[in-house]
Amino acid sequence: MPKVRDILVHVKIEQAQRQRKCRRNTSLLIAKGEWCLVVRTNATNDDYSYSRDAAKPMLDAAWTKLNTLYQGLGLIPPSS
Repeated sequence: MPKVRDILVHVKIEQAQRQRKCRRNTSLLIAKGEWCLVVRTNATNDDYSYSRDAAKPMLDAAWTKLNTLYQGLGLIPPSS
């Protein structure tokens, strides 16, 4: 069976190895050891870190978009 393609290849979560600034709100700091969302850009290959609070609306929008894609193909999304 062929390998399933990962369409979310540029998105991951990781534990900060040092203090970081949140890309969405630079006044928010991501402390060392805290989990954050990391998005890699295609254009510059830069990694952008987002705090949990900043990541929530982004993930909510992605969830909505994925559900729309499932519905458009007449598929049932997996249960959570």
